[in-house]
Amino acid sequence: MMSNNSLNPLYFRFTLFADFGPLRYLFFSLCLLLYMTIVSANVVIILTVCLEKSLHQPMYIFISCLSFNSLYGSAGFFPRFLMDLLSDTHLISRPLCFIQMYVIYTYLSCELTLLGIMAYDRFVAICQPLHYYRKMTFKMVTQLVIFAVLYPVFAMGFSFYLTVRLPLCGNKLNRLFCSNWPVVQLSCVDTTLNNIVGEARLNSEERRSRPACLTSSHSPPILSLSSVSCH
Repeated sequence: MMSNNSLNPLYFRFTLFADFGPLRYLFFSLCLLLYMTIVSANVVIILTVCLEKSLHQPMYIFISCLSFNSLYGSAGFFPRFLMDLLSDTHLISRPLCFIQMYVIYTYLSCELTLLGIMAYDRFVAICQPLHYYRKMTFKMVTQLVIFAVLYPVFAMGFSFYLTVRLPLCGNKLNRLFCSNWPVVQLSCVDTTLNNIVGEARLNSEERRSRPACLTSSHSPPILSLSSVSCH
């Protein structure tokens, strides 16, 4: 009979990190610079929108929300990744691994939800300009932002509950960070329910991402909506 620790490993091991020797300090410096640039750029966007009254419009509020989300997502990835670049042992505790997964996946889901909301905002502005300020009121903007935050929290929460409950027969993750599917693959039991929920979630996010295209990652958001057509 397998012990409780073998079914529920206390740590996960990342297997994609290699021994780069002195080069790891170069990689660390470049990634740290990238992280600092991401934080600085998004903070500038948030402060600009908050301090400039002429930017207190729905689209700029959504852009500042994207910047907040970028800070949240990058905080879930970069600190741990930077630490692993300098570490000789690439182990992460089970609780911290699930926390990192939750942060990264809620970040991605919130990003797609916000982009869908921004696409709707541009549709109303371009196709129904006379009704724009009647539809996109402060109350409506507030409700849309709350929805963009709460939907990923609960949707991802249920998905990761299904993962956390699984007994695992291994602890090696062929990744640079914690990801849901590689953990599910370590399960000792049937994962059909996880597969169905994961597939449904991916299909839902794919539909929500169709109206808009994000052209930068963890950086000042640039939205391309030039192909909007009105019927």
